[in-house]
Amino acid sequence: MAAVAKADLVLHDGAVLGHPDSDSLAVTGGEITAYGRFAALKEYIGPRTSLLPLQGRAIAPGFIDSHLHFMEAAAVAAGNSVQRCRTITELLADLRIAAGRTPPGNWLRAFGCDESLIYDRRGPTRAELDHSTPKNPLRLRHQTLHASWLNSRAIALLGLEKPQFQPPPGAVLIREADGRLSGLVIGMEEWLSARIGRVTSADAEARARVFSRELAAAGVTSITDATVRNTAEDLAALERLVLSGVIVQRTAAMAGPHNLPALHEITQRLKGAVRFAGIKFTGVERWTPPQLAGAVATALRDQLDCAFHCTEVEELDAALTAIEDARPRVPESAARCRIEHGGMIPLNFLGRLAAAAPWVVTNPGFIHYRGAKYAGEPGLLPFYYRARSLLDAGLRMAAASDAPVTPPKPLLALSAAVSRTSQEGYAIAPDEALSAREAFAQWTSAAAELARLNAGVIAPGALADLIVLPADPLSLPPADLARLPVDVTIINGRVVYERGRPLNRNQEGAA
Repeated sequence: MAAVAKADLVLHDGAVLGHPDSDSLAVTGGEITAYGRFAALKEYIGPRTSLLPLQGRAIAPGFIDSHLHFMEAAAVAAGNSVQRCRTITELLADLRIAAGRTPPGNWLRAFGCDESLIYDRRGPTRAELDHSTPKNPLRLRHQTLHASWLNSRAIALLGLEKPQFQPPPGAVLIREADGRLSGLVIGMEEWLSARIGRVTSADAEARARVFSRELAAAGVTSITDATVRNTAEDLAALERLVLSGVIVQRTAAMAGPHNLPALHEITQRLKGAVRFAGIKFTGVERWTPPQLAGAVATALRDQLDCAFHCTEVEELDAALTAIEDARPRVPESAARCRIEHGGMIPLNFLGRLAAAAPWVVTNPGFIHYRGAKYAGEPGLLPFYYRARSLLDAGLRMAAASDAPVTPPKPLLALSAAVSRTSQEGYAIAPDEALSAREAFAQWTSAAAELARLNAGVIAPGALADLIVLPADPLSLPPADLARLPVDVTIINGRVVYERGRPLNRNQEGAA
C-alpha cells in the first residue's frame, strides 16, 4: 500500500460542518486532503505537520464576499467613519473631533452619512459643516458612494462656484433657495476623487493591510472588487498588494465597460494573483437599449461575466432588456450575467428574471444596517432585497457586503437573511426569509460557484479556505449567529488570523 502524504495541517477534536461523523480535517498543499475521526487521520500526521486542537469548535468553509469595493473600504477602515451617527448633532460632533486631528488646510475625508438613516431625515447643511470643520476642506461621502457633502473651503478649492465652472456629465449640484450651493453634490464621485488627490502608495498599503485584517477577522477568505472605475493601473496595483501579502484574501476584480477596448492590456498586465471578474455596468437606465445590449454582447463574446448595478426598478428593467437582447446573439458564451444588489424587485419581474437566469448578488446586511430606510416605505417593503421568492423561482444567488456601504460581516448578514430584522427592530419582508443553511450557502458554496473557485465546501481536493467558529453556525438562533466571533481563518491551508493574536509576517499571504 502506498504511503499517505503527510499533511501540513491537521485540525482535530471538533465538529466538521456538513459531516456529523467527523471531528478532524487534514490539509496538504493548500487543499483539503481528508476529513473523518481523528484516529483515522493520524496516518496523515508527520514530523512537520502542524496540529490545531479545536476543543469542540466547528470547522466551516470560509466566507466569499462577492461584491465589495476594496480600496474605498480600506480607506474607511483606516479613516473617519460617521456610519454610527443617527442624528445631525452626533454627525457634526464626530466631524469636529476628526477635524481636530487633521492639520489646518489639509483635506478631511469622512464617510458614511445617509440622510434616510438620520433621525432628522436630512443631511448636514453647508453652514453646519463650515462651523464643524472651519479650517479644513471637507468631503463627506454618502454611505451609498454616489454623492458627497462639501464645506465652503472644499467648494472654493474645487472652484464649484466660479462662473466658468462646468460640472461633469450627469452631475447634480444641489442649490439652496437663494441659488447658493448647498454643499451636496451627486454623481461627481470620480471627478472629486481625481481632484482631491490620491493617497501615497505607502498609505494605500497601510490601509489595505488594515482592511484585509478586518476581512480575515470576519472569516472572509475570498473577495471580488466590483469597482467600476478600475483601470489597468488600478488592477495592477491591487495585484501588487496581493503578491506582497498585504491582501491575504483570494482576490478578483471587475472593471467598467470603458475598459473593453483595453481588455488585452488589462489581462496581459495581470500575473494571475488577481482574477479578472468581468465587466461592471452602472447607470444602465441612461444607456440606449441597443447601446447597452451591444456592449453586453461584446463582453459575452469575449467570455466576460457582465454585472449590472441594480438597486432601482428602472435599472433592473434596463439590465434584463440588455440580457434578453444580447444572450441570443452569443448563445455559446459561458460567461455569466449578474444582477448586483437586486434592491427592488417587484412581483412582475420574477418571471423575466427566471427566464433570463442571471445570478443575483444580494446584500442581506442591508436589511440589518439600512432597514430603517426601507421601513419608511411600507408600500415597497415586500420587494426589498428579496431572497426566498428568488430561490423558489430557480434563481442562483450569492451574497455580498458591498463594503464600505455596510461592514463586511458575513455572520451578521447571515443572521439578517434569516431574521429579516433591522438593527432597530423593523421587520423587512419576513416572507423572504431563508434558513440558516440557505443563507450560509450564499456566502460559501454558491459564491464559490459564481467565482469559479473550488471552494466553499468541505471535500477532498477543495481549497483549504476555512474558518473555525466557537459553535455550529447552522444550529444557532439569529441573535446568537449575529454575535458569533470567528476564532481562526485559514486561506490556502495557512492560518492568516487567530482571534486574540496579532498578525505576524509568517501568517501573511494566501499564495
